[in-house]
Amino acid sequence: MMSFSLLRTSLFCSIIGTMVLSLFCFAVFAQPPADIDQRARQLEQQLEGTTDLNKLMEAYRETLQLMGGANRGAAGITGTSTMPIRPAESPEEEVLRRREVINSQFLQMKNRMSLLPPGTEKPQLPEAVAVEGYLVVHGGEKELFSNEVRTDLFYTIKERFVGNLIVGHTYDPARGRFDGQKAYEIQSLSTKIDVSGMGGKKCVRRGSYSPSSCTGWTHFSGYEISGGERYPQFHSGVVSAETEEDGRITIVAEAPAAIFLGDDGRTNLKAGCSRASWTLSQSEFEQWLEQGELTLRRDIGRPMGPSPGCSHGSTMTLYLRVQGEPAEECQEMKSVELLVISPRDKDRYAFGEHSNRLTLELEAKTVPAHYADFIEWTIPEIEGSRRTVVPASTLPAPKGRKFAVVYEGLPEDNNEFGRKTVKATLKVDSCRKEETREVQIFYPRDETNNPEGKHPNWFYYWKQTPAARPFGQNVRIGYHCTGIPHEKCSCRQRGVIGQFNPYYSGYKTINVCNLKTNTWIPKTFYAELPAVKRSKPSTLSERNYFSYTHIDTFAVAVMHEFTHFNHFHTFWPDGWKEHQDLDGDDLPDRLEPEMGFHPGKKQTHWAGVDLSDDEEFLTLEATYDYRTGTFDRYDWAKPGKNWPE
Repeated sequence: MMSFSLLRTSLFCSIIGTMVLSLFCFAVFAQPPADIDQRARQLEQQLEGTTDLNKLMEAYRETLQLMGGANRGAAGITGTSTMPIRPAESPEEEVLRRREVINSQFLQMKNRMSLLPPGTEKPQLPEAVAVEGYLVVHGGEKELFSNEVRTDLFYTIKERFVGNLIVGHTYDPARGRFDGQKAYEIQSLSTKIDVSGMGGKKCVRRGSYSPSSCTGWTHFSGYEISGGERYPQFHSGVVSAETEEDGRITIVAEAPAAIFLGDDGRTNLKAGCSRASWTLSQSEFEQWLEQGELTLRRDIGRPMGPSPGCSHGSTMTLYLRVQGEPAEECQEMKSVELLVISPRDKDRYAFGEHSNRLTLELEAKTVPAHYADFIEWTIPEIEGSRRTVVPASTLPAPKGRKFAVVYEGLPEDNNEFGRKTVKATLKVDSCRKEETREVQIFYPRDETNNPEGKHPNWFYYWKQTPAARPFGQNVRIGYHCTGIPHEKCSCRQRGVIGQFNPYYSGYKTINVCNLKTNTWIPKTFYAELPAVKRSKPSTLSERNYFSYTHIDTFAVAVMHEFTHFNHFHTFWPDGWKEHQDLDGDDLPDRLEPEMGFHPGKKQTHWAGVDLSDDEEFLTLEATYDYRTGTFDRYDWAKPGKNWPE
């Protein structure tokens, strides 16, 4: 099987080859200058056997420039138009730009094939079809040492992509027509990468007397994605495909290069679950093209061994969809109406509190009524939730006037909630009409029916969002009193929304309390914090408060407690010393004057209001500039920011 890089080179060879061929055909119409003709022949020779991607890209750019010159010279005769050469701003726009370049050449060359002499080798003209999709890796890394686990890491990586399916049409000059033989390739660009459900540890220190006994662990608390995975890097492909010599099509999916970071600041581990491939017969592949959707799954794990690797049970799932062409308005359709009754635009749906099920009702009608049975539905997918259509349909896009779509089981990924699109399509002969509706998917906030099932749904899902990364930092978050002795746990007091205990919490670990029981208005998680900042003198004399609800309350709790963590390790790297803090405000006395605090007072500002101490005042400053609503787009709890009570 060809390597991933070689799979991509054949695409560029085919495309560039078609462009070079078109330069020769221009000679018939426009008689281009000799230097263009000569350079085209040189490019053709350079392409023979070339697999160097950098050289191919250079040839690609030069061919486009030559095309531009030839096009301008022949425009008055052939009606051809120039195409943009510079890469686009986004991967979606870039894929569209490439598709337009390929299809422009396809249309220009299609009608010129008859000019080729009968003895010419059969050329293959590429045509591009838009595709999109995503891959999901449920993976982990295991490493054994003396039959004990040395490394244990688990994660979920989801990468979305857009791309082009390149269909190579073979032309037979001897017969003067396309002979029906086709070859297929896929090129793709990443649009979004999410890492969720990450956790694990690695042994970094072993016992002196018992090497198999681990005495020091680092916990994986963050990750990095290689910059090369992001557009516009050339090697940002996600999915590729190639037609083999026997006619079968091999599809290869490559997960992004993720590096997981230990909380000791030194340890890192590269994701080992990164690649999967599938081989389909040409009929199976073309059936996907006809149906429009394809889901492939592969077990990619291997047995545990003495070195880290993709652990047993790891899987990769690939979802591919052929994007439909824009709806065409035909004269025959002007007397036909398509009316979607359910869902209404922006309808909200939530999984059941006990059933773990969500039902989406689909209904539409047509005028005339007899067209209603031909309505095709494009239904949103919720990765990790089992989807059933009632009445049952084996089609990716069920056809009919009324359906119920049942989703069972809450997904693992918070990104699976939120805005989805339902589309109804009516096709009559070569024409069609479409109607789309936005639906919003939610989970019950206070239940524990998430995949982990230990803590409330809000805690499980909000931990996956940027609201759980204070100031962009990765931090471990425990629920309520986890890891802290009951008698030392501040979460037992109502009004306390978070805590950091330097003597019981793990490194870089904070706790968020049960917001339903600890906030003053449980329905909204309402909380208030003093609005203070030393650089704004008015906040020292006035008594103002900021109020927070829902995911904002969670976000400021995480920011607040993480600031406590930072203060402790900054001011007391060797532990708190009583003789250095005589006023007991958790700040070293020697630093207080330059910080605007009195070294002889436990609480310098806001006299008459118990803020605990000066270190607490300093911590309150950390949330002063936080803007409520920052993370609304991640809050899909019911009730929540997007489903207010």
